[in-house]
Formats: sequence, structure tokens, C-alpha cells
Amino acid sequence: MDEKQIFNKEFLDLDFKLISEEINKNGFFSYDGALSENFINNIKNDVTDSGLSLNKNNVAGVYFTHGNQFFLTHMLAVSKSFFNYCTNKKVLDICTNYMGEGFRLKALRYYENFGGQVMQWHTDNRYYDGSNKDGINTKTPGLIFLAYISDVNDGEFQYIKGSHKWSLENKYNDYSIDYVEKNYKNEIVGFKKPKGSIVIYNTHGVHRAKPSKDKKLVRKSLFFQVDKELEHSEPILVKTEYMNNFDDRIKLYLGFGKKTGMEMYPN
Repeated sequence: MDEKQIFNKEFLDLDFKLISEEINKNGFFSYDGALSENFINNIKNDVTDSGLSLNKNNVAGVYFTHGNQFFLTHMLAVSKSFFNYCTNKKVLDICTNYMGEGFRLKALRYYENFGGQVMQWHTDNRYYDGSNKDGINTKTPGLIFLAYISDVNDGEFQYIKGSHKWSLENKYNDYSIDYVEKNYKNEIVGFKKPKGSIVIYNTHGVHRAKPSKDKKLVRKSLFFQVDKELEHSEPILVKTEYMNNFDDRIKLYLGFGKKTGMEMYPN
């Protein structure tokens, strides 16, 4: 699957500098319908084929947090479409333009949020190695690519505009609902968007999935995180038959020959 089968032409034609400028200014960049219908259908099929990890000697998904979330973490081992998306030249060029040379894939997953889940406001500039239950805070520059695999009209991703500029002043990563409502209510940006839309955001920004009381809600998303710190990542499984291109940039990006050092999420 080439990049034209993954992204629409308008997204591919976007200037890297425009994306970086938006992220630097607001903490995020978003684009409606960046991903093709064909790509979305392939991801759905790959997730369905992988199934649930229950007495199954294969890579599959798990339910988490009392059934309010479903995760399929090892997408690079079950989906050639995701591999081509995650390692796409457009993605790597966006990362290079924003962070410079040398960065590593830290975490990735397909996940589903269900109604009734309450997610805390938080930042993603931390990692878990088992030594600290709250995680280890880091100032390392990083980006997260979030893509909607279903239309999202409720339970949407929310980001506090500009929070990437002040969150590093704090030594903690989690923020209470009351604190955000009191201090940053007018800076909350919600992303109700159609399937195929992408949000690229700075890992230092404060964000969450908006709580929804709709018990029938299912928000389907793809997530992967990239940053400049090269010595840590979650364990990453890759199906080698997907790897048609194995240059030095891809090798470093996927962490070949590097230690992982982080706990799998969810464990």
C-alpha cells in the first residue's frame, strides 16, 4: 500500500512547516479526513481478524479498565496497513521537520473507548519502567499521531490549547477536572471529527478523552507516539514480512538493536 492509498492527496501536499507552526503555536495540528476509506477498512479488518487474546497463542487484543476500553497494542505485528502508515515517509518527514534528526517510536496501539469511561487530564511526556507507579517525567520533545477510525461526535479527544508551553513548569503529569475547569475552561479544544481525521499533538500538552454517558458509544482510534529520547520504548513486535524498506532511519525509528526499558500499556 503506497502513501496515496493511505492518505488523501490534500494531506500529502501539506507543507511540513505549516504543520510544525501550528503545533508550536497551539500544541496541535488537525486535518479532517486525512486517511483513505480503503485504509480505514483495512485497519478494521485487521483488528477483527486478530481477535481477542483469550487462550490464544497469537497476537491479539485485550479489554482494560473494567471493560471500558479495548486495546490492540502490537499493530505492527498484525497489520501491514498500519505498518505502512506508521513508517510512512510523510509521517517520518513530519517528525524530522518538527524534532530534527534522530527519533524513536515509543508506543502504538489501536484502541476503542466505550461510554462511561472517565479519563483524567494528563500529559504524555513520561514513561513507565516499573520503578515509579506515577511514571518518570521527561522534557524530551515528542509528537503523538491520533487518527479516528470511526466518526466521533461524542467522547472526543480534547486538548488544552497552549498547554505544551506551561506544563513543563510542573513536575507532575495529571490534572484534576476541577483544576482544569477553574483555570483553563476557555482553552479546551474538542475534536469532533469524521473517521479518517488526524490530530498530531505535542506530548507536553494536557489532554483527555471527553467523558460520555452514552453506554452505546464506541470511539475507535489509532495512536502512536514518537520522541527524541532514543533509549526507551514499549516492547515493539514487528512482522518481518511487512518490511520492504529497512534504511537507517527506519531501523532507528523502530528501535532495532536498542533496549526497550518501558512497560507495555496496558500490561
